[in-house]
Amino acid sequence: MMRRIFFIALLFMSMTKIVAQDIHFSQFYLAPLVQNPAMAGTINNFEGNVNHRKQWAALGAPFVTTAASAGLKLNAGKMKKGHWAAGGLFYTDRAGDGGLKTTQGNLGITYHVKLDKYQKLGLALQGGFMQRSVSISNLQWASQYVNGSYSAANASGEMLQENTIGLFDLTSGIVYTFNNTADLIKVTSNNFRQGTLGLAMHHLNRPMYGFMGTGDRLHIRYVLHGDFLYSLKNTPLAVHPGFMIHRQATNTEYLFGSMIRYELLANSKYTGNYRGAGISAGTYYRWNDAIIFSAMVEFSNYSIGFSYDLTTSSLRAANAGRGGMEICLRYVSQNPYFRQTRIFK
Repeated sequence: MMRRIFFIALLFMSMTKIVAQDIHFSQFYLAPLVQNPAMAGTINNFEGNVNHRKQWAALGAPFVTTAASAGLKLNAGKMKKGHWAAGGLFYTDRAGDGGLKTTQGNLGITYHVKLDKYQKLGLALQGGFMQRSVSISNLQWASQYVNGSYSAANASGEMLQENTIGLFDLTSGIVYTFNNTADLIKVTSNNFRQGTLGLAMHHLNRPMYGFMGTGDRLHIRYVLHGDFLYSLKNTPLAVHPGFMIHRQATNTEYLFGSMIRYELLANSKYTGNYRGAGISAGTYYRWNDAIIFSAMVEFSNYSIGFSYDLTTSSLRAANAGRGGMEICLRYVSQNPYFRQTRIFK
């Protein structure tokens, strides 16, 4: 009980920092379209991801986020100067005892300009519909405590004009991609050089999101992100550093770290199928919040990632360091709308 009281006190003290903050995943490299809609069609011809995060379960009602996304290249084999890509994102987020729930679905289009054989620059526009709701009956108010005793039958004195709202949301992004496996079925395993560097702007239209009818609008959220997969020559090892910076109003989040990948089985040399296998492990740090331990297993077209956040902030006193668990699934493949040049190497 004391932990929950302490947690509620922390929420009130930091209310200016948590209002209207968006979802995030510690395994951002497995949630590309959550970061930036321009990530559709960057490295893989088709990529689908499912992400699930459960946070702060030790404090009672956990914060739970689930997302599904997919991106694919369009007509890439027919366009010499670039190619189109399409992407879609759906997520649902439920926060705390009040049951504050956000559900959103987005669709976007990206055009990637080819700078040279291995480099391109993509620009995306994405639109979607968001619904926010809160279970008012689950909330407790100070006025409902009489002589130190709480009763749901006591009047709260609070007037919420509506507990469900819907809004249109607009996002844009730009991304630079380097991929030395572009247009190649196979390169030597110790020669992978793949990376992205991007900037996204979410809530460009600043939609109204408040339940009180006061005209409160979402702040634009800026996301700067990057990652790079670099194989170590003549070894089965590769390093995969990455970072992500969120900025929304006065709130800033910094996340950075690296994975080390060990190749268990090389990719097929003469087909377009992904038949390699590897394992990865690493550590990331969310500044003033958590240390993140991550692992990933890849086999053929599939990847599964796990991570756990170990709380390092003042909230550690309430949750004993037990922050959040994530599991992510990824599927990559060819798709019928993309024709890849077959160059064996």
